[in-house]
Order: sequence, then C-alpha cells, then structure tokens
Amino acid sequence: MLTRKQEYIKKVNDLTLNNELNQDQKDLIISILDKFDEDDINLQNVYQFLIKRVKLGFTFDVAPSVDTEQVAILSKDDKLSFKNNEKGNNVLIIGENYDALKNLIVVERERERERE
Repeated sequence: MLTRKQEYIKKVNDLTLNNELNQDQKDLIISILDKFDEDDINLQNVYQFLIKRVKLGFTFDVAPSVDTEQVAILSKDDKLSFKNNEKGNNVLIIGENYDALKNLIVVERERERERE
C-alpha cells in the first residue's frame, strides 16, 4: 500500500505531459512534495495548491535560457498596442511573448537609470 506522499507523487506522474504538466513541472512538484514529512498536516494542502494551477488553464513550458548578450528587435503594431489611458491599470500578458518581456525588463532598467 502506498503512503499518502507516494500516492500524490504517483498522481503527479500520471498527469499527461501535453495537456497538464511538462516533465520539468512534474519534477518541481515532486521535489517540493519530497520536502514534507509523510505525517505533515500541510502535505495535502501543498499538493492541492500545486495541482490547482493545472486546472486554471494556464500552461507554461520551460522558459528559454536567458541570453544576456542579445536583445530582440521588435516593431510596434499600433493595432495591438495598449493604450495608456488609465494610470495604475495592470495588464496580464500571457503567451509567446518571451522576447517582448525581455525587452520590457531592459526598458524598465533604463527608466530606473534615468531616475537616478
């Protein structure tokens, strides 16, 4: 008979790769579960928390390795651009925007340097 932790690990391993978790995510969940003792009352809560993200519909692959020596050149598309009408309005960006997000970090660092 499997222990509770072994049962959770088996459930994680049984999740299909393409629809729910990739192998890196599975390994991460298992390594987190391994940090808890079998009789820890938080084990079930941690398992449910880690698995819950799968049910939200967000699926993220492994991020590409960061190349700090290069920055992608992007062109602005006015039809797809955000309008900055409201101050303090946050926007969640999800998708294949890794290069754009890298550039946003560069722009923000430059703004911080200008403020100094």
